[in-house]
Parts: sequence; structure tokens; C-alpha cells
Amino acid sequence: MSEAMMPISPDALHHRTRLFDLTKPVTISAEKFNEVWPYVDAVYTKLQSERLQAYGTLRVQKYECRLRKSKKSSTTREDTEGKAIKRRHSSIRTQDLCHVRIKVTRPV
Repeated sequence: MSEAMMPISPDALHHRTRLFDLTKPVTISAEKFNEVWPYVDAVYTKLQSERLQAYGTLRVQKYECRLRKSKKSSTTREDTEGKAIKRRHSSIRTQDLCHVRIKVTRPV
């Protein structure tokens, strides 16, 4: 059984590599970003969306790598009766697996 896959242009592969192997800030055009984003969006999670500048002319979206830990992991607490309180048992991931954040600025 063979399934049709979405073709990836060599240029999109080049820009995808740039977004995964960041050593300095990268600026790309909106058209190129829209072409590359479907190939990398599963790795990043959206942080916030806000409008900037006078009269809300720009929209800024911020994303960070899913392996980045922005928040401290929760620990088990005890209630007044000495019972452990934590919704689920999960392992604590190590920090600093990924430092990448993406800031997308677009006109509204």
C-alpha cells in the first residue's frame, strides 16, 4: 500500500534545516515562512499571540520548541491528612534539551 506524500522542495528543506539548527537569529520572508512552516510546526508550541504598534498594525506570535522547559516541573504535595496530591504520575524531563524560540511578526 503506497500513500501519496506531500512533495518537499529543496528550498523548503534548506529553510527547514535553518529553523532546526539555529546558531543566530534568522529572518525569512513571509512567503518562505508560510511554505516551510507546515514541515516544522509539530516541533513548536504556540506561547501567545498579541497585537503591537499603533492601531494594532502588527501581530506577533511566539513559539518555542516542545523540548524546552519553560516551567518548573511539579512535585508531589501532601494535603492536611498526609495523602499525596498530584493529578498524575509522570517522569520529570531534563532541562535544556532545546533552547529554540520563534517570533513571527506579521501585518494585520
